Amino acid sequence: MTLAIAVLFLLALLILLYPLLKTGADSDVLPDRIQLEENLVLYNERVADLQAMELSEREKQAMQLELDRELLASQKVSEGAAAAAGAGYRGRVLAGIGLFVLLLAAAFGLYRFWGAADEVRATELLVYATEAELTPAEYRELDELLQSTIRHNPEKMEWTYLYARLLQSEGDYAQAAATYAGLLQTLPEERVEDRAAVMALQAQMQFFANGQKADEDLYQLATAALELVPHQQQALGLAGILAFELGHYQNAIDHWRVLWSDLPQGMESVALENGIRRAAERLQSQGTEVDLSWLQRAGIQVTVDLAEAVKQAVKPTDVVFILARAADGPPMPLAVQRLTVADLPVTLTLDDSMAMAPGMNLSSVPEVTVTARVSLSGNPMAQSGDWQAQQDKVPTRDAAPLSLLIDAQVP
Repeated sequence: MTLAIAVLFLLALLILLYPLLKTGADSDVLPDRIQLEENLVLYNERVADLQAMELSEREKQAMQLELDRELLASQKVSEGAAAAAGAGYRGRVLAGIGLFVLLLAAAFGLYRFWGAADEVRATELLVYATEAELTPAEYRELDELLQSTIRHNPEKMEWTYLYARLLQSEGDYAQAAATYAGLLQTLPEERVEDRAAVMALQAQMQFFANGQKADEDLYQLATAALELVPHQQQALGLAGILAFELGHYQNAIDHWRVLWSDLPQGMESVALENGIRRAAERLQSQGTEVDLSWLQRAGIQVTVDLAEAVKQAVKPTDVVFILARAADGPPMPLAVQRLTVADLPVTLTLDDSMAMAPGMNLSSVPEVTVTARVSLSGNPMAQSGDWQAQQDKVPTRDAAPLSLLIDAQVP
């Protein structure tokens, strides 16, 4: 749309400038001026010839009068041609201005038709909605604007998403689910995280539209989202609910366990823990034993200090990293704390709140390697010349307080 309007403006500008550009090479006015000059030269030559003739004064006056009339006649013809050329020039200018105005109107009409004005107004209302509650009239206006924008710009998927969210906030769950389903059809396969999020939202809206009644199709949709992104929190929570309602209690525990490990300690994790225990009770009532020993937040208390020799070799501003990595797993830290030498000695507790990525926390593994390092470069990766202390096979739960004395230099 922007390209089309830009082309229209360029076309309008060319039309407006054409008469001015044409003036320098106009073929109507210049020949008339040359003709006028030639007439004057011819007139002067004939006057000179007339004076050289042996005629009476009366005859000379009569012939002079005739020459004057011819010159005046030719002058009027040239002036008329010049006037006509000037009128043509003015006409082209006026026509150019008229076409310029018409093209401006057309551009504005296309701007309106393609929904850009609707996008601007919809954005204003969406921003306003973050600051205050919209009135019913504003909600209706926003609804209409979003629909109009989607019709005019179906390729702009973010507007479809915003419309689905609006339907969701209005409680129109069935229409919201249908809108999310349509959006899913247009999302490219490579946008894995977006597809997983939309799948989870579609399943959630359909669940509400069904009066919060679970069915296998919804459960399959939620688990399909988890196949794309295993730690998609909305899909994990919903999959656990659907599995619980369908009687798949072990599946519910499995989904909720992953989500519980990703959540920080708080009211949400406590509520989730209650759901896990309820599912375990259902399984136990069916004669199935359930191990919930993992349902305990990981935490390692560690005290870090410097050996006397190291204190002389480092500066108070040098960076200190205290981190825990899986004993058998990827090198990414499951918990990390960044301090300086001036903060030592220090006692702190490594826990899930210090994780660097969802699902990569202390609660996700039984044992870790704990390292305290003075990084001379400020880089968390060990470099030659750094000072550190390390303890392997530290349990993430029920571990005794740990003390690390930094006294070894990295070779």
